[in-house]
Amino acid sequence: MTGLEGSEQQAILKKILSVLQSESPPSSFVREEIQNIDIIAISSQIRLYSKVVERIPRGNAEFDILYIFYIDDDHDYEQRDLATYSHEAQAKTESLTSLETVLDVQEYFEEMNALDEGDIQDLLDA
Repeated sequence: MTGLEGSEQQAILKKILSVLQSESPPSSFVREEIQNIDIIAISSQIRLYSKVVERIPRGNAEFDILYIFYIDDDHDYEQRDLATYSHEAQAKTESLTSLETVLDVQEYFEEMNALDEGDIQDLLDA
């Protein structure tokens, strides 16, 4: 995000925060899906290439995850690049959906240095 203008960075953080705070599932923010990649529009140009994983762990669904792979600031992508990301997205999704307990998910978040709603709000307030 460091290569983006401040207003673009804020727009991205605000969109992520709105996804996290919404009563609607994160998948409702997905504009399109290409090759296993969930694309969330920020503006007419900016896209988040991500993977949404909802309601994990199974049987005790407490978490929804928005895993962001790439921020496209000019909506200009190569189709072949998406195929590459697709394999990565599949592997990430499989590792996320294989988490069996709430503790497993929390440990995964810690290991990945994941940001939550409060972290995103702190970035916006900074």
